[in-house]
Amino acid sequence: MKALITGIISFIAEINWALIEGKFFPEPRIINYLTNAVYYISSIMMGYNWLCYVEISLDSPFYKNKILRGIARIPILMVIAGVIASYFNGIFFYIDENNVYHRGNLIFLHTFLCHLFTLVTSIHSLIKSFKTKIYLKAVEYRILSMFLIFPLIIGIIQIIVPSIPTVSIGITLAFLFVYIDLQNLLISVDTLSGLNNRNQLIRYLGGRIRNDFENENLYLFMLDVNKFKSINDTYGHVEGDAALVRCSEALKLASKHEKNFIGRYGGDEFIIIADLKNDEEAESVCTKMKDALAQICEEDKVSYDLSLSIGYARYEKSMKSIQAFIAAADQKLYEAKKRRDLKD
Repeated sequence: MKALITGIISFIAEINWALIEGKFFPEPRIINYLTNAVYYISSIMMGYNWLCYVEISLDSPFYKNKILRGIARIPILMVIAGVIASYFNGIFFYIDENNVYHRGNLIFLHTFLCHLFTLVTSIHSLIKSFKTKIYLKAVEYRILSMFLIFPLIIGIIQIIVPSIPTVSIGITLAFLFVYIDLQNLLISVDTLSGLNNRNQLIRYLGGRIRNDFENENLYLFMLDVNKFKSINDTYGHVEGDAALVRCSEALKLASKHEKNFIGRYGGDEFIIIADLKNDEEAESVCTKMKDALAQICEEDKVSYDLSLSIGYARYEKSMKSIQAFIAAADQKLYEAKKRRDLKD
């Protein structure tokens, strides 16, 4: 929130500067100086506040470390000192006798310090996105790492064309980009498993059926966890959630070299959509998923039986709706579970 507030202040200051430069308002010279002073200081504060927000989002020890926070505030003190000095010697900027703004010799230091914060956070976010094993977090961190792009591009434009107030536009676009992408992430991703949620699944499958209505190589796998209620009742809901996460990780592991669409349909049910040549390949996919889950259970030393029942169906032209396609796979899943129950 602090980053957004300081970003808004910077935006207002830059717009006011543009109005003064355009002679829309005959404001006195001191107001011109104060407007630019507010812009310079709020810009660096926005960068610092964005750094704090991202480091908190990354679960970094930065915010609890007074020494690191103190070091991070040094650029702010440098800019404040530079703004005050600019009133006397114009190192960052100066306002001439005609009330016209001019850049100082050290203007690029301010630009560098402002972008230093977003550069550090972008690099840190990107590194963390590769290290985390939680899919949802990895996507969130990659979104945060993209914040730098708009301010950097727009900042370069303003360096080339200083008379146009474009930096605040870049900051606004960056905030919008991050906000929209994070909202889309919440809308389309299941928060527990990190897989696509049911709504995203329906959208994807609907698009595939509409666009590939003659594609007979489209397969849909319906999966659920065997005796999941028993796992919940015996070991508790926390372990039940952990079991679902292990299953989702197994599905991703089994499909890591493929372009399969993986989604959580609801509860302990999952769906995978894949392009395969025949039922033999479909059986191979089933084997990979079961083997991947067995591997994860062995690595985590799971003390109970955690396994999947799988049913699949191949798309046929006679299937007039998404639900018909899902129902065909669900029927195969029911038959697979019935065979398992007979064996038990």
